[in-house]
Amino acid sequence: MNNIIFFSYLVSSVLFILSLYGLSSPKTSRLGNYFGISGMILAIVTTLLLPNVSNILLILIAISIGGVIGFFIAKKVKMTSMPQLVAGFHSLVGLAAVLIAMSALWIPESFGIIENGEIKFGSLVEMGLGVVIGAITFTGSIVAFLKLNGTMGSKFTLLKNPKIASQTI
Repeated sequence: MNNIIFFSYLVSSVLFILSLYGLSSPKTSRLGNYFGISGMILAIVTTLLLPNVSNILLILIAISIGGVIGFFIAKKVKMTSMPQLVAGFHSLVGLAAVLIAMSALWIPESFGIIENGEIKFGSLVEMGLGVVIGAITFTGSIVAFLKLNGTMGSKFTLLKNPKIASQTI
């Protein structure tokens, strides 16, 4: 059973990579979308079929709420504002990674990562990476959104006295 689960997640990952590749060109973007949709459906179905998943109804409700919100936002946004929308949604992915890592640290027994009364070392590494990468993704995507939206300038800023700045570091 574990081999099937790992294989399903591997196929999902490959489909996501193919999706990104397909989205790199207008000619292949439709195919890229289909790869992404297929990868997400496979990942969701695999997750819902895991033996230790018990709140399937809550998961489906959360997916439905997110899907409805995303649908209405996507319908409202003009095509010329699509890069800002993608950056905004991407910031939520980073925030989600941070929140999941924090949740695992606060309630590790819910995630099944306790061994001999302590959180497994590998899980601590994963949580640390999740927080760092998620925080960088979140802030970087917010900056990208603001710059694409024209709210934040892109002009290079030089410190008035670089010698003082280098001495304080």
